[in-house]
Amino acid sequence: METKEKAGGKRTILPILLVISILLAAGGWGTAIFLHLTSTPRLAPGALKKLGSNELHDDSTLIQSFERRNSTEPANFTGKAISEDALQLLGWAATGKNRDGTGFVIPLAFGTEPYVSLYLAQPSGVRKFSWRTNDFEKVTDINILDQVNEGQNASAVWIYVIDKDNVPKGNMNWAWHAVGAMSEHQYLLADELNIQTRFLVSLDSNEVAALLGLDPSKHLPVGVMAMAKKIFP
Repeated sequence: METKEKAGGKRTILPILLVISILLAAGGWGTAIFLHLTSTPRLAPGALKKLGSNELHDDSTLIQSFERRNSTEPANFTGKAISEDALQLLGWAATGKNRDGTGFVIPLAFGTEPYVSLYLAQPSGVRKFSWRTNDFEKVTDINILDQVNEGQNASAVWIYVIDKDNVPKGNMNWAWHAVGAMSEHQYLLADELNIQTRFLVSLDSNEVAALLGLDPSKHLPVGVMAMAKKIFP
């Protein structure tokens, strides 16, 4: 009698386990399909070489840098320090002069002098980059990384500040355009220098202005670029 009851119990359990297995499998496939449909499309192998192949060599370093361009995930920042030479280059790439000093590396309305200032926050304090000298001017010895870093383990954070009074005709669209050009130049050079980077705009402008000793009615902090040296190339 006991043997029959055990056999009946097994017959009841097996269908239940089968149904559970089918439901789990269906859920797994459903999740996989959803992730596939919502994922960022990637180029098929070799597709990059077909793009503009008649215009650029397949080994174009510029095209390759576009392909590698990315934002580092917040949890993956190393916190490793960046050399002073690299920081100066990154400042120049964002707001420096080119063509033997006759022009600027970014497009500026009416060819005027830069109307977006670049500040650099590090553990040692804050400095302002000068496009005139390609060097830094000390602002404060206070470490403000925790206030502007948004949780990334970055060793350096660039702060983009729009100088409202210097924007031609007060047209803020030109200022935002300059910020976009500055950030993209830094993205591309950072890749060349084996530096992690991520651009962020979620900041309290008034708070950051106060940290920099600026008048928020005249100077508008609008974004930060967090950076750290890669451990491996």
